[in-house]
Order: sequence, then structure tokens, then C-alpha cells
Amino acid sequence: MRAEVGDQLVGPGRTVVHGEIVGVVTVVHGEDGGPPFTIRWYEDGRTSKINPDPERFWIRSQLDVHEVGTAMQGSRRVAWRSVA
Repeated sequence: MRAEVGDQLVGPGRTVVHGEIVGVVTVVHGEDGGPPFTIRWYEDGRTSKINPDPERFWIRSQLDVHEVGTAMQGSRRVAWRSVA
């Protein structure tokens, strides 16, 4: 599991009503983007340092939370070829 600051950590909610728990990665403590991570939870604003179980949690890249066109706009390259 790898993350960058700004990515979201997502896991199953405590009940069916709370489908997901989501927090934002504020610090990556491991080498090369690995855990543990410090997470600020959206639900209540608390922070916690965790080493998430990859069977229960997943990372949602900060690019995934933006509209695809907006997120890709800066990195997309288009080659133009004129027809004579």
C-alpha cells in the first residue's frame, strides 16, 4: 500500500448505514510512500497514525477525487499534425 499526502484512505464503515469511513493522508511515515500514515478523518476531524490492513482499507488517489478532465488536463499531451 502506497500513498501521498492528500490521498484518501477509505475503509468499510462501522455499520451498513455508514458505508465508508474516509480520511485524508496528512503525513506518510514509511519509506517510499508506505505506511504508517497519519490520517485526518472527515467524520469528526480527529487524527490518528495507523498502519492500515490492505484487506480492509484502500487508497483513493487525489487525482481520483477530481473530475477526470480537470485532473488530466495538466498532464495530457496532444500531438497535432497538419494536413497539407
